[in-house]
Amino acid sequence: MDEMGCSYTHTPNGIDGQHATEGVNGYGQGPQNVSAGDALEVLCGPLLNYQRMSNEGNQVFWHGSVLIVAKPGQKQPQLELADAGTVAQKNSTIKGIFSRGPKSTKVDGLKLYADPGKAFWRFTIQVPLATTEARWQYTIPGLHFLSGVSSSPSRTFVVPAAQDSMRIMFHSCNGFSVGTDEDFWSGPALWNDVLRTHDQKAFHVMIGGGDQIYNDSVRVKGPLKPWTDLQNPKKRRDFPFDEKMRAECDAYYFENYVRWYSTEPFATANSQIPQINIWDDHDSK
Repeated sequence: MDEMGCSYTHTPNGIDGQHATEGVNGYGQGPQNVSAGDALEVLCGPLLNYQRMSNEGNQVFWHGSVLIVAKPGQKQPQLELADAGTVAQKNSTIKGIFSRGPKSTKVDGLKLYADPGKAFWRFTIQVPLATTEARWQYTIPGLHFLSGVSSSPSRTFVVPAAQDSMRIMFHSCNGFSVGTDEDFWSGPALWNDVLRTHDQKAFHVMIGGGDQIYNDSVRVKGPLKPWTDLQNPKKRRDFPFDEKMRAECDAYYFENYVRWYSTEPFATANSQIPQINIWDDHDSK
């Protein structure tokens, strides 16, 4: 059993045609009938996560995962992970990719949670580090994106050489205060600079220090607005937070997360730069 109570079996998903599986069990009450179609309708993602490094004998491994949120009732998706070769660098600019041979693996998705509106799928991946910086490509066949993100089924990421330190990017306060005209500021435009830098010399990890999203609007135009409008402290304290409001808040948060994490160019960064995030106040309020 894993930390979420999901049962699985796992085969090391290194390289050279191996196949890893984590099963399909998860929390929630999603549809029991599974579609036989090959298309996977994606609500949000893919989101690339960095987890840790490990030493196994003389080999160093990079560990991470990919998350997608899809419509429920679809068959178990599969991710294909392929070695895209070393990264050639000159004058701090990536000049090309040189293949080191056909190395790939397939990873079955683990369903973390499902309900009548959505299903969360995680693909756990690991890659070996080499003596040179390397690029890897992951592909989830059959993706049909329901948002405006890149329609390609493939994304790439870069891992450092085994003996090198990581190039780290840090960000926080990634949003707008209530009342700000986001269109005036062209949305999360600073991520264009992040991606330009990433294309020139790739980041190996992206640390979100909190406020990756601003959920403040839940209090001013969302389901908590009736509570916010109250001026009397006692009435605020006694205001009922019933199951109906809980469900409305859950739906509001989910839809806002999907909207923001599907907004370009932030969405592209999340799919190509391995990330570690912590929560701060705006992420949850």
